[in-house]
Amino acid sequence: MTKSQSLAPGLLLAAPRLGDPNFERTVVLLARHDAEGALGWVVNGRGLEPVASLLTTAGLVPEAVTLVEAGAFALPARVGGPVAGATGWVLYRREESPWEGEIAVNEALAVTGDMDALRELMLSQDKDFRLFLGYAGWGPGQLEGEIAEGVWLPVGVDAEMILETSPEQLWERAYKRSVGIAPGAFTSRGGSA
Repeated sequence: MTKSQSLAPGLLLAAPRLGDPNFERTVVLLARHDAEGALGWVVNGRGLEPVASLLTTAGLVPEAVTLVEAGAFALPARVGGPVAGATGWVLYRREESPWEGEIAVNEALAVTGDMDALRELMLSQDKDFRLFLGYAGWGPGQLEGEIAEGVWLPVGVDAEMILETSPEQLWERAYKRSVGIAPGAFTSRGGSA
């Protein structure tokens, strides 16, 4: 697969009637896609407890830090996919200096699973980010096969839409923006003779 054939960076919108509960009405941010497979995160996955609470309960907050339950720390962490659910991933706006373990999604967004980057977030407490547990992964050729079957609609990445739209509205908004009409317009209401 050449770079021009890569679907990353991009979004994958689940087909309106996917049938897989792990991905029903999901929007996957695809960061890597090559001959070895694909890697992404469900950006509107099931909500968990608020980030501050989750980090505190997990014992990950440095002793000298008290997390405020505001901004990104008040948002729920989300299930980022069915693979390695105990791994944490942070999605954020890219800065001039890359963070440890940074995976550049595009010029605006990056993801990292590095603990030092997470500590930096906890110390500054002023950055806009999203926290995901787990990720979505595909083996060689698997994603291409699913797209050929109509499981996914690949579309471009829009950083503002991802970070500014509520997760509950993201799939429908992304679908309507990419296709031009709401997904409900494709439902079957019986044929005409």
